[in-house]
Amino acid sequence: MVDFTEKMRLKGKAEEDMYFSILNQKLIDALHEKQAKDLGLDHKYFKAEDSTSK
Repeated sequence: MVDFTEKMRLKGKAEEDMYFSILNQKLIDALHEKQAKDLGLDHKYFKAEDSTSK
């Protein structure tokens, strides 16, 4: 059986993983926008659906 401290550690790790997942997606989106701008393309066609704000 998992004790309380282990559950709290796992909860903290899950929250950290979610935070960095959202941050990484924002950075990837910004990179795609910059690359599209550098190529003279309309970046809205390359933007992924924002599933992180749901």
